Amino acid sequence: MQTRTPMILIKEQASFTELVDNQEGIILDLDNLHYCTLNSTGVFLWKWMRSEKQSSVESLSAAMADAFNIGSDLAELDASSFLDDLFGNGLITFTDATIDAAPADSSSPRNSVCLPAYETPHLKLSNALTQVTLSGSSTIATAAIATGGGL
Repeated sequence: MQTRTPMILIKEQASFTELVDNQEGIILDLDNLHYCTLNSTGVFLWKWMRSEKQSSVESLSAAMADAFNIGSDLAELDASSFLDDLFGNGLITFTDATIDAAPADSSSPRNSVCLPAYETPHLKLSNALTQVTLSGSSTIATAAIATGGGL
């Protein structure tokens, strides 16, 4: 059966780097050089969207509910809020597309990796590299890095 549903499209100029084994990630918007940091659940969701050919809010929340063993209502609410943040920062868009209504395989983004405990997905925008601070790290990028100068 086919149905029309909004599909998630990741911005082509969004470069993703995963840090600390699924604990954190950084998305660099290559258009404006803004960075966003993601917590572990945000990393899971971003990787899910990148791994699926047809990603929708429904498939994303189902994968999150399964992976983190949380209720479908909480998963849908948190996934929708996270997608709103990504959309608001220009990192994703939505398009109507005809998709196969068969349920997606929610095991693909896991890749047998042990996921951390569930936390509400979080996206933090930094306007420049100088503002990126990773949790669990005392490292703060300096203006010298952004400008190519020394410390």
